[in-house]
Amino acid sequence: MPSTTHPTAPMPSGAKWWGSSMTIWGAVTTALFTVLPTVGPLIGLDISPELARQLGDHVVLAVQATGGLAGTILTIYGRVRATTSLERRQVALTL
Repeated sequence: MPSTTHPTAPMPSGAKWWGSSMTIWGAVTTALFTVLPTVGPLIGLDISPELARQLGDHVVLAVQATGGLAGTILTIYGRVRATTSLERRQVALTL
């Protein structure tokens, strides 16, 4: 019989909170920007295509800015934390 876990109990090894899942956020984003404008009017929620486009544009800009900032911070942090210097090696790609 499966056991239930209390919400405040520690997660099993290797598990993560569902709200930190990129899959969940992708599904929510998809629902908000594709399904909701179509189904919304049927349930009394009117979202115009223009409003959905504007929201999408703002989300894209915010994600790009956040990604750029995170990448820059990660680059600087990684180099500062590094204990060995970088070296150049021969790379061969085989297709």
